[in-house]
Amino acid sequence: MRKLLILLSTVVLFATRSFAQTSIEFIPSGGYTFPSEVNFYDTYGRIEGVANWGGSLQFNVNRNFGLELMYNRMDAQSGIYHYGYPNDGPISRQQVGINYIMAGPVQSISFPGSPVHLFLGAMMGAAIFSPGPADYSSNTKFAWGVQAGTNVYVSPRLGLRLKAQLLSPVDGGGFYFGSFGYGGAVTTYSSLYQFGFSAGLIIGIGTKTQTGDPAPSSAATTRILLQTLLTPPLLAEALPSVTVTPQERRLLGAQAAHRIR
Repeated sequence: MRKLLILLSTVVLFATRSFAQTSIEFIPSGGYTFPSEVNFYDTYGRIEGVANWGGSLQFNVNRNFGLELMYNRMDAQSGIYHYGYPNDGPISRQQVGINYIMAGPVQSISFPGSPVHLFLGAMMGAAIFSPGPADYSSNTKFAWGVQAGTNVYVSPRLGLRLKAQLLSPVDGGGFYFGSFGYGGAVTTYSSLYQFGFSAGLIIGIGTKTQTGDPAPSSAATTRILLQTLLTPPLLAEALPSVTVTPQERRLLGAQAAHRIR
């Protein structure tokens, strides 16, 4: 039984120590953004829920910290409505494209022997409102955002990202909804909060980040397993000779002993 536990512990050690991300990750993504509203003096503007798509480049300084450059777009219906008259319909209604260009730090939390990395990030950048098809003007606003989620790595160069995000353009003079000539008349700052979910494919395109102690080679791992399990040890000696460094032997022995306690 003890030998079986050592075998399983060593195999798990060898298999899972490779789940480190690369220094640069390209992450195309898509998801859904929920409806959002912004209040004006006697009216309110509403952007309907819609699918979002985009992607990001993440530059990982190390295993737990990186910088992300993100692009996110949605094409939604927007409108201006009177308070208290829901049956009257919108005062005006129009299509609007919203482009977010954001950047910010990402803090990751990894677990030993696990392909799952939790992350939390903050972003700042710009939101570009592009109305259409009747109105060809565009408006650029300062924007901020936060995000949280998890990365699940199949290998250092391939994984899945699941996240929730909140993006908020901040305006100081009136958002443009509906016809984009009829804006909400406000004299103070108004904020629009857009909350959504997305999923993305992680594609590693850089070198591997530092992950601590190097993993033992596959040949060294195989030899140590055979020496542990086979009796008599002459069977292991019959295999091709493989050099096992003292560091690799200490690493495997310490990890295996820790797991069976």
